[in-house]
Amino acid sequence: MRKRIKKYKQSMHVYVLWTVRCLLIGSIVINLFYIILHLLDQSLATKSAQMNAIEENITITFWAMVTFAVTFLHDYFEKNQNIHIPDILETIIIIFIYAAIFLSVRFNLYDDVFWWDIILHTASGVILGFIGFLVIYKLNSRHSMNISPLLVAVFTFTFSVTMGVIFEIYEFLVDVIFGTNMQSWNLPANAIELGRTFQGIGLRDTMSDLIFDTIGALSISIVCFFLYKNDKKKSLRLMHEVFPDK
Repeated sequence: MRKRIKKYKQSMHVYVLWTVRCLLIGSIVINLFYIILHLLDQSLATKSAQMNAIEENITITFWAMVTFAVTFLHDYFEKNQNIHIPDILETIIIIFIYAAIFLSVRFNLYDDVFWWDIILHTASGVILGFIGFLVIYKLNSRHSMNISPLLVAVFTFTFSVTMGVIFEIYEFLVDVIFGTNMQSWNLPANAIELGRTFQGIGLRDTMSDLIFDTIGALSISIVCFFLYKNDKKKSLRLMHEVFPDK
């Protein structure tokens, strides 16, 4: 029975992975086709309208390519770093990356769907927290794993929140250097965000992101605390599967 379940999970993982890759390839091909069409199209009212249409297709194509490349990171870690990401975790990460990078850009979900950013940042807090949980094993497995469950939970929490802060710094720098809108600074003041209008939409967006990152980090750190406290052997077995002996 366990073998059948394991085989089902593996096949589902492969199905999800290649479904995402095929969707991305299709999007790349379609948008390249539209870029050529826009270059040949003389019916657009102005040159700027033509360039705007081309720029939109180029942006979508670029992020589709980035997302497609990211789906192969697992193979790199597996072969070169001796890191085996469990199929279910990799499936979740692939779906998350596909949603966060490609779908968000393709359908302008960050601006049009107010709860989209909330879900992604909460989910990223959970995923990064679990990665922090695994980092503990990587750092201590050769010494001693006789670690306090509270310390495990605190490290998991702080690792996730720190990664969230670093990402917000990255968004700020990209906006400053390239004039982009990653921190939603040009949204209307009455956009749905935490805080009050006089605080500025950019600040409210950043703090909203960090708050939901923290909620996700807190959730997974609590789970890791009880998992490590109540079933340490199972936790270590899971970690050993991710970082098998060479």
